[in-house]
Amino acid sequence: MELPEEKIREIIVRVSAYFRREREHYLPSSIPLTQSQKELVQSYFSGALLDAVRLLTLKGARIGNPPFFDDVKALGFTSFPEFKHLSSFTYIDVIVFHEQIAPRTLFHGLVHAAQFALLGVDHYVDMYVRGFVKSGLWIAIPLEEHAFKSEARFALSRPEVFSMEAEIRLWELQGRYR
Repeated sequence: MELPEEKIREIIVRVSAYFRREREHYLPSSIPLTQSQKELVQSYFSGALLDAVRLLTLKGARIGNPPFFDDVKALGFTSFPEFKHLSSFTYIDVIVFHEQIAPRTLFHGLVHAAQFALLGVDHYVDMYVRGFVKSGLWIAIPLEEHAFKSEARFALSRPEVFSMEAEIRLWELQGRYR
């Protein structure tokens, strides 16, 4: 779908504000990764990132749709997911889970936290929004594609070890997030 640049910039500002506001909302109730969670993923992420990220499991509650949800649907983007159906959502360095924290879901959330940390919130959101506008599909956004592919590699019965931060830098350098 084609949108004027002015409209895209307006959406980017709203989404950036949303991420920051929700991070601040969930941060006070969040906790650090446990030692066993860190050990599970320490071969893929830096210790600094694992120390910075916070987790929250909503017990019986669900993340509501963002305030711009209806606007996105009205623009014709019908594949935008309802947040209550997601396993988790990463708000910069706070990963909010709906149910228990499964290893794969934790890994996926950590990929996004690493992307935020290395790319910066505003740049991440810019690429996320533009990726969505370009493809019209949430799952086809390059930032999501990278997270899903990396999560699948992690979930193999004999996973390879790789540095997620190095891969994010490489993808950014190669322009693969655009």
